Amino acid sequence: MIKFRLNGFKVIAKWLDKKLPGPLSFFFKGWLYALESRYIAAKATAAVEKGIAPFIPNDPVIEPPTYHSEPSEVEGLDIIELTRTRSKDEV
Repeated sequence: MIKFRLNGFKVIAKWLDKKLPGPLSFFFKGWLYALESRYIAAKATAAVEKGIAPFIPNDPVIEPPTYHSEPSEVEGLDIIELTRTRSKDEV
């Protein structure tokens, strides 16, 4: 026996019992139960995400590194230097 938790799904299950033959009704109620479980999980996840959103810290802004290239004594082999500027928080 499938026990639905939400009233809307209970109403649909009763309608399926009245309108469809037994095996077909049982199949659709199983599908409806899986749909109800996913719906509840999605609503709970959305509520948690909405609830913790004000408390999540902002991502720090990191500037991309600077690229410096100059020719070397060897032809085709450049001296390449990547430097990163330090933020005030890192010092």
